[in-house]
Amino acid sequence: MPKKNSKTFEGTADALDEMSDVIREMPSKVKQIHVSETTIPDAFRGAPKVISPRLHRWLDVAVTSYFTGLGIWFAVRGEAGRSSAAFINAAMVGTVSAFTDYEGTGEKPIDFKMHGTLDALQAATAATVPVLHGFADEPGSAFFYAQAANEVAVIAFTDWDAGMPAEERSQAA
Repeated sequence: MPKKNSKTFEGTADALDEMSDVIREMPSKVKQIHVSETTIPDAFRGAPKVISPRLHRWLDVAVTSYFTGLGIWFAVRGEAGRSSAAFINAAMVGTVSAFTDYEGTGEKPIDFKMHGTLDALQAATAATVPVLHGFADEPGSAFFYAQAANEVAVIAFTDWDAGMPAEERSQAA
């Protein structure tokens, strides 16, 4: 029996050594990935671009209204977790939209491609709040899952280059 324990200990020690090596190498590996604010919008470059920056702005208004209405509906029904989840999403979309430079003029702090990356974050939030608020397996979660899927489609079909400043548009194309 003592032999088995020592082998187990040696195996565990070897595994920990390997994990330490992986952790030490991680920062250099992450730097090699070249992730930026354009990574997510550019990942969908091959999709047809049928959503202009102007239409995208109106879709953001619609999504903010959708989640605000959903939050009110859940609040009236006494469903606090669902209500706060909806209001969190409404606040995310509304705030990002208010600070987005849809025209590429540089007058607002969030450029259009960064907005696309933040849209992906919002889609992830919509998809995970049912889990975090404990209603993932209930019918109310469908409102969030459907909007998350819709958001991914909007990201894919938006012409992100059209909302960028002219000098950056030519580089991205």
